[in-house]
Amino acid sequence: MASDILIEQQIEFPGPAGLLEGRLGNESAAKNGAVIALHPHPLYGGSMNNNVAEAIVRAGQSSGLLTLRFNFRGVGRSEGDYSDGTGEEDDVGAALDFLDQSFDIGTKIIAGYSFGAAVALAYCHRPEHRADDLLLVSPPPFLLPKGLSLEASVVRKIIVGEQDEIAPPQEIKARVSATRVKELIEIMPGADHSFWGREKELEDRLKQVMAHSA
Repeated sequence: MASDILIEQQIEFPGPAGLLEGRLGNESAAKNGAVIALHPHPLYGGSMNNNVAEAIVRAGQSSGLLTLRFNFRGVGRSEGDYSDGTGEEDDVGAALDFLDQSFDIGTKIIAGYSFGAAVALAYCHRPEHRADDLLLVSPPPFLLPKGLSLEASVVRKIIVGEQDEIAPPQEIKARVSATRVKELIEIMPGADHSFWGREKELEDRLKQVMAHSA
């Protein structure tokens, strides 16, 4: 199906540690908004080619949004070295700089998966952050620095697999007040941390959230 075909162009943009490699899609939709997809842990093979990162991009494009996914520093052709999350937060800021300098962007959505979710949440706790909405897919509790709230005003939805062994749903729920669990947390029955074979369902769930953000 034509709707399943992602149309993206390879790009590079300046980051704090050197050029960052990325893929940009659906540029004509910039005024509707943009979604930036953040990939899982670089030290465990995570890159912008990850299946969940691709599901985020698919959801964004089918929601009529500009999409940007990129490799954190030291991954693929991105320059620099892994920086334990802190430098990667700076990379997110650089991605937003690139979009702001290149387009007239509407709503800015950051959607991070696993390590990318932890980086996104930390970035959005910075006073100078420029995200309008934050979507978190399977944020591992052990990667979340102390003091980072999953109930920050920018957080729109947290999606986690029922069988997720790295971001267990009960641990995620324990970090959200009881009155907001239903609003913020969505659990995919039977899915584990990788979402292998469940990408289309994840994409559909992400689209529902993005439709209310754009």
